[in-house]
Amino acid sequence: MTISNTPQPSRPGLKSGRTNEFTLFFNVKPGHGQQIREIFQQPGFEEKRKEMSSRIGTLHDARWVLFDDDTRLLFATNFDGDWDAYIDDFAAQIPDVFDAILQHTEDYPGIHDPNIKDAIVAHQETACSYFRTIPDATVKDLQKAVRVQEAFQRLLDEAT
Repeated sequence: MTISNTPQPSRPGLKSGRTNEFTLFFNVKPGHGQQIREIFQQPGFEEKRKEMSSRIGTLHDARWVLFDDDTRLLFATNFDGDWDAYIDDFAAQIPDVFDAILQHTEDYPGIHDPNIKDAIVAHQETACSYFRTIPDATVKDLQKAVRVQEAFQRLLDEAT
C-alpha cells in the first residue's frame, strides 16, 4: 500500500550506512497518558510487537516514551531503506497499533489519512547526531548472521 502525499525533495532524519534514524514528538491530549501506558501493558502485547516488527522487516528497534508528566510522547526507531517505504509499511502492516496509540495525541489524523506523511513530517525531528556501530548491516543481514551463528554452534556441539 502506497500512501499518496505532497511530494518532498527529502525527508527528515539522518542516515548511517543503510540505516536511518526516525524520531517523532507528539503532544498528548490532556489526561490521556495513562491510556497510552495501558496499551503497552495489555496481555500479549510483547508477543504481538515481535510479530508486527517481523512483518515490517526493516525495523531495528522502536521505543515509545511518555515524558513531561505524560504531556509529551516520543516515538523513536531505526530502520533500513527509504523513508516513504517505511511509512507505507507501517500503514499496510500495523495500522491499528499506530492509531491505537496516536489517537491519544493532538493533531494525529489517522494512519489512512491521505496526508499522513505530511503529518508525520510535522512531528519529526532530525537528530543532531546519529551513529551505528555496523552501519551497513540491515535487519535481514543481522537475522541471517544469527541463523548462521546458531547453525555453526550446533555443528560444533554435535562434533564434541
